Amino acid sequence: MTHDGPQYDYSGSDDEDPLILSPAMQQAIGPKAPVGLFNAVSVAMAALIEALELGIMPPDAMPIPGVPGAYLHPVPNDFGMIEYHDTQTPKGRPAYYLARIVSPEDFLNDF
Repeated sequence: MTHDGPQYDYSGSDDEDPLILSPAMQQAIGPKAPVGLFNAVSVAMAALIEALELGIMPPDAMPIPGVPGAYLHPVPNDFGMIEYHDTQTPKGRPAYYLARIVSPEDFLNDF
Protein backbone atom coordinates (compact mmCIF):
# COMPACT_ATOMS: atom_id res chain seq x y z
CA MET A 1 0.00 0.00 0.00
CA THR A 2 1.39 3.40 -0.91
CA HIS A 3 0.61 6.84 0.40
CA ASP A 4 0.32 9.60 -2.19
CA GLY A 5 -0.12 12.46 0.27
CA PRO A 6 2.54 14.86 1.55
CA GLN A 7 5.49 13.32 3.33
CA TYR A 8 6.76 14.92 6.52
CA ASP A 9 10.46 15.59 6.12
CA TYR A 10 11.46 14.89 9.70
CA SER A 11 15.04 13.86 10.15
CA GLY A 12 15.94 15.88 13.21
CA SER A 13 16.33 15.01 16.84
CA ASP A 14 13.44 14.85 19.30
CA ASP A 15 13.93 18.51 20.19
CA GLU A 16 12.90 19.35 16.62
CA ASP A 17 9.61 17.45 16.76
CA PRO A 18 6.88 19.83 15.52
CA LEU A 19 4.39 18.55 18.12
CA ILE A 20 5.38 19.04 21.73
CA LEU A 21 3.26 16.99 24.13
CA SER A 22 2.36 18.24 27.59
CA PRO A 23 2.57 15.73 30.45
CA ALA A 24 -1.25 15.49 30.33
CA MET A 25 -1.14 14.58 26.63
CA GLN A 26 1.65 12.07 27.17
CA GLN A 27 -0.49 10.35 29.79
CA ALA A 28 -3.67 10.57 27.69
CA ILE A 29 -2.13 8.73 24.75
CA GLY A 30 0.34 6.61 26.71
CA PRO A 31 0.47 2.82 26.92
CA LYS A 32 -2.71 2.61 29.01
CA ALA A 33 -4.80 4.69 26.60
CA PRO A 34 -7.76 2.99 24.94
CA VAL A 35 -6.88 1.98 21.38
CA GLY A 36 -9.74 4.01 19.91
CA LEU A 37 -8.58 7.18 21.67
CA PHE A 38 -4.97 6.63 20.61
CA ASN A 39 -6.01 6.14 16.98
CA ALA A 40 -8.29 9.19 16.96
CA VAL A 41 -5.65 11.44 18.52
CA SER A 42 -3.07 10.14 16.03
CA VAL A 43 -5.32 11.21 13.15
CA ALA A 44 -5.70 14.70 14.66
CA MET A 45 -1.94 14.95 15.24
CA ALA A 46 -1.27 13.99 11.62
CA ALA A 47 -3.59 16.81 10.48
CA LEU A 48 -1.70 19.29 12.66
CA ILE A 49 1.67 18.14 11.27
CA GLU A 50 0.35 18.43 7.71
CA ALA A 51 -0.81 22.01 8.38
CA LEU A 52 2.63 22.89 9.76
CA GLU A 53 4.29 21.40 6.68
CA LEU A 54 2.05 23.39 4.36
CA GLY A 55 2.43 26.57 6.42
CA ILE A 56 -1.32 26.94 6.89
CA MET A 57 -3.70 27.11 9.80
CA PRO A 58 -5.40 23.73 10.26
CA PRO A 59 -8.79 24.02 8.52
CA ASP A 60 -10.70 22.81 11.60
CA ALA A 61 -8.84 25.11 14.02
CA MET A 62 -11.01 27.14 16.36
CA PRO A 63 -9.35 30.01 18.25
CA ILE A 64 -9.84 30.05 22.01
CA PRO A 65 -11.27 33.50 22.86
CA GLY A 66 -8.99 35.57 25.08
CA VAL A 67 -5.98 33.27 24.70
CA PRO A 68 -3.75 34.46 21.83
CA GLY A 69 -2.17 31.60 19.86
CA ALA A 70 -4.41 28.96 21.46
CA TYR A 71 -6.75 26.77 19.42
CA LEU A 72 -8.99 23.73 19.59
CA HIS A 73 -8.82 20.96 16.98
CA PRO A 74 -11.49 18.24 16.82
CA VAL A 75 -10.51 14.66 17.58
CA PRO A 76 -12.35 12.13 15.37
CA ASN A 77 -15.00 9.79 16.77
CA ASP A 78 -16.36 12.31 19.30
CA PHE A 79 -13.43 12.00 21.70
CA GLY A 80 -13.39 15.78 22.21
CA MET A 81 -10.88 18.37 21.08
CA ILE A 82 -7.15 18.91 21.40
CA GLU A 83 -6.18 22.24 22.94
CA TYR A 84 -2.95 23.39 21.32
CA HIS A 85 -0.80 26.51 21.23
CA ASP A 86 1.50 28.08 18.64
CA THR A 87 5.16 27.72 19.58
CA GLN A 88 8.56 26.99 18.06
CA THR A 89 11.14 24.24 18.32
CA PRO A 90 14.47 25.15 19.95
CA LYS A 91 15.85 25.79 16.44
CA GLY A 92 13.02 28.18 15.58
CA ARG A 93 10.85 25.93 13.43
CA PRO A 94 7.07 26.35 13.79
CA ALA A 95 5.53 23.87 16.21
CA TYR A 96 2.43 23.23 18.28
CA TYR A 97 2.31 22.55 22.01
CA LEU A 98 -0.47 20.01 22.59
CA ALA A 99 -1.84 20.90 26.01
CA ARG A 100 -4.75 18.54 26.66
CA ILE A 101 -7.80 16.77 25.35
CA VAL A 102 -10.93 18.75 26.12
CA SER A 103 -13.93 16.48 26.51
CA PRO A 104 -17.58 17.58 26.65
CA GLU A 105 -17.86 15.64 29.91
CA ASP A 106 -15.40 18.10 31.46
CA PHE A 107 -18.12 20.76 31.37
CA LEU A 108 -21.37 18.89 32.07
CA ASN A 109 -21.73 20.46 35.53
CA ASP A 110 -21.28 23.98 34.09
CA PHE A 111 -24.63 23.94 32.28
